[in-house]
Amino acid sequence: MSSEAAKQKTGGVAYEVILKPATTELDAARVLSPPKGKVLTQDDIVMKLQKAEERRLSYEQMKLERIAQEREKAQAKIAKIQAESETFSKITQEKLRRSMEISKEKRDMQIKALQERLREHLAKVEATCKKSDLINKELQEKITHKFETYEENKQAQLQALMKRLKDHASHIKEVCEASKNMNKMSEEKILQKMETALKNREGQLKALQERLLEHIFDVNSRTKNSLCSNLLRLHQHAILPVGQ
Repeated sequence: MSSEAAKQKTGGVAYEVILKPATTELDAARVLSPPKGKVLTQDDIVMKLQKAEERRLSYEQMKLERIAQEREKAQAKIAKIQAESETFSKITQEKLRRSMEISKEKRDMQIKALQERLREHLAKVEATCKKSDLINKELQEKITHKFETYEENKQAQLQALMKRLKDHASHIKEVCEASKNMNKMSEEKILQKMETALKNREGQLKALQERLLEHIFDVNSRTKNSLCSNLLRLHQHAILPVGQ
């Protein structure tokens, strides 16, 4: 083994090592002679061909058997998958049917509950309407009674006023008759007294009429306000249960 001088390179040192020089001579020890064996006959060749054919047939048979086994396994797997699929389908259909039955039962119960609530609401509405009609009837009767009472009071007041007017006329007549009997009093004094009496009576009558009109107007206003307030309160009382 020899080596040449070292060569300087970037980053280190490189060496070239020669183990053996090149040669072109053949190694006689490595040249092998052809093997010496038995010469094959025609029978040996036929026998080997038969054995090879048997091995080929046996291999094909094994291959066919293996394919048949794999096919059986595949069919068994397919049958198992189909059975599992049918079982899953049946379970799913049963669950779906049960779910639909439960949904139908719930829907029927909700519909019945809603119908019951509607019936109760209609019963409340009918009861409220009957109560409202009864209240309206009673209120109308009260209003009619108050109007009748008011008319009676008005007629009584008018009759009293007519009576007072008649009394006033009778008093004037008495004054006139008394004036005729008074010969000592002068005619001017009598006339003046009569005029004064007439003016006083007219003033009293006018004041009485005004007070009567004011009283009638006040009674009408109070009656109307009371009736309107009662109507509004009764109407609110009748409408309130329906809103609830």
